[in-house]
Amino acid sequence: MAIKKYTKEELEKMQDKTDYERLKNMTEKEVRENAKSDPDAPLQSESDLEKFKPAKKRGNKNEKD
Repeated sequence: MAIKKYTKEELEKMQDKTDYERLKNMTEKEVRENAKSDPDAPLQSESDLEKFKPAKKRGNKNEKD
């Protein structure tokens, strides 16, 4: 599967499809079970998470977010 890149402007125009009310009412176990069944977002192991580093800030410091 190819990686699709989007500009900031394209991302701002996209509709958020997250059902926050449903998520808010789910238990942690239900969230994990749903995540396990999502082939587009595999869960990371604890050892994988330990290898993560904070993202570097990009762009002009004077630019508004």
